[in-house]
Order: sequence, then structure tokens, then C-alpha cells
Amino acid sequence: MNVKTKDMSILYVEDDDAIREYMSGYLNNRFERVLVAENGAAGFDTYRKNTPDIVMTDIRMPVMDGLEMIRAIIKENDKAAVIITSAYDEARYLLGAIELGVSHYLLKPFDNNKVDASLQHCIETVRKAQSVRERENYIAAAYQTIDSLIDYGEESLNGSIHLTAETMGRQLDQMVEKFFDGSLGLSSHSPASLIMTLTHGLAGQPEWLRYDMGNGKSLQKECYPDHPPLDLGAPVGNHVLYYVNEDETLPDDPLLRSFVGHFGRNGEKPRNLIWYHNGSRIICAINYPAPVTGYDAVVVKNLAVQTRYMDTISAQCHQTEEAFFYTITSLARAAEANDEDTGNHIQRVGKYCAAICRRIGYSDEMAEIIALQSQLHDVGKIHIPPETLKKPGKLTKAEMDLMREHTVFGAKIIGNHPRLEIARTIAQYHHERWDGSGYPFGLCGTAIPMDARIVTIADTYDALRNKRSYKPPFDHDTVCRIIVEGDGRTEPAHFDPDLLQTFKDINKEFDEIYERFATVE
Repeated sequence: MNVKTKDMSILYVEDDDAIREYMSGYLNNRFERVLVAENGAAGFDTYRKNTPDIVMTDIRMPVMDGLEMIRAIIKENDKAAVIITSAYDEARYLLGAIELGVSHYLLKPFDNNKVDASLQHCIETVRKAQSVRERENYIAAAYQTIDSLIDYGEESLNGSIHLTAETMGRQLDQMVEKFFDGSLGLSSHSPASLIMTLTHGLAGQPEWLRYDMGNGKSLQKECYPDHPPLDLGAPVGNHVLYYVNEDETLPDDPLLRSFVGHFGRNGEKPRNLIWYHNGSRIICAINYPAPVTGYDAVVVKNLAVQTRYMDTISAQCHQTEEAFFYTITSLARAAEANDEDTGNHIQRVGKYCAAICRRIGYSDEMAEIIALQSQLHDVGKIHIPPETLKKPGKLTKAEMDLMREHTVFGAKIIGNHPRLEIARTIAQYHHERWDGSGYPFGLCGTAIPMDARIVTIADTYDALRNKRSYKPPFDHDTVCRIIVEGDGRTEPAHFDPDLLQTFKDINKEFDEIYERFATVE
């Protein structure tokens, strides 16, 4: 340790004045901040006030010994990096240190090389813990973003329905029907036709729609391709509202004149019309059976305001859903940044899940929800050190135990928001096995949630297709054989039998998905 460690502090506790003075100077050459104390009580007080990164302490001291102080510190912070020093190598001291989880025990007089080695190991441990905390903070911030987006969408839709393009279309049709039958106002008559534009809150050209009331009093709706070629690029501002009766002169409005002229060229002569224009939004009600009044114009304006409200809410829903999708995908990719699974793994798993869902009768909407939220199945790996995730050899028992905790970590990261209930279920249970041999709880059969059972097959297939530290990549036929027949590591008993049959039925679709979304090297 020839270079001073930056942004790192150490507490040194020693009752011998000479040793304390010497080691204080020694440590000051290695750390930016060195705290000292003469006994365990003073050391613990200093620790609580300053929370140093590393603690180095003697054992036999007055007032409070080192082991008692370490025991108190560990109650405050069970991840504390500790080095114990002593002039004695009695078994009871060694055992006391081991029981407290202390892995560094240095005998006096000090060997500087051993001291430096212990300090370096503690520094690396602290750095790793800091890195994990930073990743945890990133995940917490990202998840808070997801929560805020969801809450914003819910507040925007308070008292309304969730307006997708499809549901907005239905709501618009119902509103126009009310307009034609007079439900939006007390007008005693309604037009023969209504032509309007919708922006759906998105960039680009607006959509033109035309509604006509047929002779049988049935409302006919069509997209209106033969609309007037009007320039609707003006920004939203003060609206324009006119009502013009038959034989009256049209206002000097270029858009309105172009609109009426378009009908004339097609052999139609609009009469008794109401015109509303604001930005790219146009509503024109034409061919009322009797002259229109200012009150009829207000009814059309009321329709315009309500459709604009629906359009705005629809846009907010669309933007919120896009942000929700983007944030989940980003969160999933952040979690796999240090994993062996790179490239399009999470995207492929989602596509496999959607294929299974559609095959077993799920709606397209639910299949897409599971496809999206399945991408968070391994988000808990953010808690696993990168060197464990990328370790080329066999994991130790302790490393494997920690690795298996990623399912529980994932559920905690995702939390309990209703919009992410499926993601939480998948993250927590996707390593359970039908025969009870999985983790973290050893559930079996239908005790495992269906969404997690679906992801189990999808994740297993993609893992077998890809290279891992312990295996080469397998081709599609080999993977199918392993899943269906077993290879000692993966067994058919691990999977829901019905879903396994579904996989057999659509396995070629899995291969197509893999090839279509294969990682580009």
C-alpha cells in the first residue's frame, strides 16, 4: 500500500500509548482520515459519531475490551470491516473473533506486510459494498420513477377509463351518438353529418373521421380519406367557432372556405353548418334540417372540448405506458449488466412467454403484459457481486446460497405496487420447480404461480441456447431434447406438464424468436 487510499477512513483502538502513536502515523500514510481511541468504550463512541469504513482494534483494554466493542459495532452495522490485533494468540480470543465474523487477526509485534494485506482486503470489501449500495440506490431511484409514472397515470385518469386507442374510439362513438340524439345539449335538432380530426396526442398528420346519420337513424362511421387538403400545422391557440346558415356569406376564414369549396367540387353543398377550429383539431357539423343558432354552436364546442379532453388523456396514457415500458426495460438491462446473460436475453424471454401465453388462451393484452414484466425476472441479481455472476468456475456453497437469494432480492426491489404484481411474482418464483426441487421456497405443482411457471420454461430455453461459464451454447434441437428428456441437470419433471406439452407444440416458434432476436456480436 504505497498510495494513500482516498475517501476511506479507519478507526484504530489501542490502549498502549506508544503503539497507538506509532500505528496512527503508519495509518495516516495510508488513509486520508484516521480516528484513534484508547479503549473500547471510547472507540465505540467514536464509531457511532463518525462511522469509519474500517475498524482496527486491540482486544485486551480497560473499560471495554475489543471484542465487546466489536460486538456493539456489529449490532449497529453487521457489514463492518474489522481487523483485530493482539499480543496473545489464545484460543478463546481467536474463537471470540470467529464468532463475531471477524476474518483478520493480527499478532503483535506487527508484520507490516501482513498489516498491509489485511488492510487491502478490507478496503476491497468496503469498495464492493459501496458498489452494491450504489447499484441499490440506482434501482430504488428507477423503481421510484416507475411508481411516479404509474401514480401520474392513475391521477390523470381519475373518474375516467383507461383510454387506449381502441377504448377511446368506443368512447368517442358513444359521445357522437349522444351529440346526434341531443344528449349533449337541449338542441332540438342535429346535423346530417359530422366531420372531425383527431390527433391522438401524437406527432404527425391528424386522423379524419366522418359520421353520417342514415335514413334509418343509424349512425355510420368511416375514416375520411377524401378530406379537404388543409394545412393544420398551426399551434393550438384561441379557437375559432362559426355558425353559418344557408345562403349566408361565409366568414373570411381560408380554412373554412377551402373546406366548403372541397365539398362543392364533389357535388355537395353544405348548408346550415357549424365550424370549430383549434390547431390541428377541426369539427364541422353540416346539413342541419333547420337554421342553426349560437346555442347549437356551443353544443359543438362542448363536443370539441370533450373530445380534446379524451385525446389529451389518451396521449397521457400512451406516454405513461411508453415511459413505463422504457423504464422496466432499462431497469432489467441494468440488472443484467454484470451477468453472463447479455444482449437480447430479457427481450427473448419476454417473446417466449408471450408465445406460450397466446397458445394457452391468454388475451393478447395479457400476453404482452407478461412479456414486459417477465423482463424483470432477474432484477435481484443487482445485489449479487459481479465477480460471482461472472465467475468462470464452480461457485462455492456460500456463493451459490447468495446467488439463489436473487429471487428474494428481486421481489423486494419490485415491491408491492399493483401494476408490478406479475413482475414481483415472476421474480420471486421463477426458479421454483414443478417437482419441488427449486428455490427459494421449494414449492411444487400448482403452488407455484402460473406466470412464474411460464417464465421457468422460457428462461431455461434461452439459458441453454446461450454460452455459460459451465457450458457451451446448444442448438435448438439439443435444447429441446434436454428440456423434454432431461440431462441430469435439467429434467422434464422441473416443468408444469401442460406447459411442457405447449412447449413441444410450439418449439419451432421459440427457435424463430431466438434467431430473430439473437445477440449481435
